[in-house]
Parts: sequence; structure tokens; C-alpha cells
Amino acid sequence: MTYTKYFKSGQKILLTLKTEEPPAGRTISLTTHLLDVGDDYFDLSLPYGDKDEETYPFLPDQPFVIFSEAFGVGLKLSCHFSEKPGKGTIRMAVANDLQVFQRRSDPRIEAHAGLRYTKGRGTLRTFHEQWEKNIQILQLGKDLSKLGAFPKRTLNLSVGGMRFDVKGPVEVSDICLIFLDIGTPPPICALAEITWVEETGTEERFTAGMRFVSLLDNDRKRIESFVKDAIRLRGAAEETEESETP
Repeated sequence: MTYTKYFKSGQKILLTLKTEEPPAGRTISLTTHLLDVGDDYFDLSLPYGDKDEETYPFLPDQPFVIFSEAFGVGLKLSCHFSEKPGKGTIRMAVANDLQVFQRRSDPRIEAHAGLRYTKGRGTLRTFHEQWEKNIQILQLGKDLSKLGAFPKRTLNLSVGGMRFDVKGPVEVSDICLIFLDIGTPPPICALAEITWVEETGTEERFTAGMRFVSLLDNDRKRIESFVKDAIRLRGAAEETEESETP
């Protein structure tokens, strides 16, 4: 099949790990950019640094799903890892099952929640291993006092990611290990990548938009419920204000 109608060089590609029975139910995805398209393969570049020891540990024939968009619609295509043609480059063997679908935006809210994070550059594998250890600790219900306090921060949150102010220096594709306290224990641990950065007017502070890279399905559901409840309460408050206006 010819894919050049929908896929162009430089196009952003979201690569999501596909497993029949993911351990503990989780979503793991990577941002990549398209380098080359063949009849049965895509060559993709990874933006997380070129240290071999920090690249994602791809396995032979490991299954993934490609997500992207073109002409205002979403694109979905099955694939599996084939090889690494060069440093920072992976080749995915693609299946002949391209699907086109309508994309929907995830609802977002402004929230005041407990937050702690660690930011790094070129640390994908290290942070992913730390995320795996942290979620095991949280799931086992061990003593969490060593985590310390969670300072309250203003942030923008959805099931797909979050936005908040961070201390510089900061760049797109930096990785963040995040602990998020939304009021119900245990705290949520997620791995996120920075997708955009804006200046705040303060020399050392920047607003960073992040996409979740690794997140447990149960934690995704908790965030979804938190966002829905906040939207519902905000709507109820607005209706009350309108009814009280003379």
C-alpha cells in the first residue's frame, strides 16, 4: 500500500505500545517524527537524545500502533519494531490496515493539586525504569511517608497530559517523572514528555505543556473522573450564580 498520501517527511507520529495483556494495565507511548516511508516500513526519528543506553528498549517484532493526523482526520496503523538503521532512528514494519477516524479533544480543567516532579534530558530509559519501580511501590500500599509533601500547584490537566510552570532550562522532549495528588490516595505517578514551552515573563520560569508517556490505566480513569467532576461542579456553580443574579 502507498502511504505517501497521508504521511509526509517530518510528520509527528505517536507510537503506542500494543500488548494483549499489559502488566497492571498501562499506556506507554513515544513521540517520533517520520523520516522515510516505504511500501511496508516507516523510518522514524526519536527526539529523546542519542545515548544508546537511554533509548527505549525495543524488542524484536514488538507490536505498536501508529497514530497521526492529516487533512483534519486521525490516522491509525498497526506496526512492529524491525530494526535500528542508525542512531536515534527506528524502522517499523507496517501492516496493511490503515484506519481513518475523527479525532476528539480531551476535556481540560484548571486545577489546584499537589505536585512534585523531576525533569531530565536524554533520560527516557532511566526515568521509565524509575516509573516502573514507583508504581509498584504505590500499588503495594507501602509506607509513602518517604515521598514527602506535595506542594499545591496551579495546573491544567486532562487524561492526555498537563501544563504547569517549570524552572528552566527546559526544552521540548525533556522527560518529567511526575507525582500528582488529586485528593484521593495513593498519588498518581506518571511519565511525561514536554511538547511545547512558553516564556512566562520571569527569567527562570517557563510554562510547559506535557503529554503523558507512561500512565497506568487506573490512574487515567482517576484523572478522567477528577476532570469530569470538576467540570460538573463548575457548571453547577455557574447555574447557581445565574439564578441568583437579579
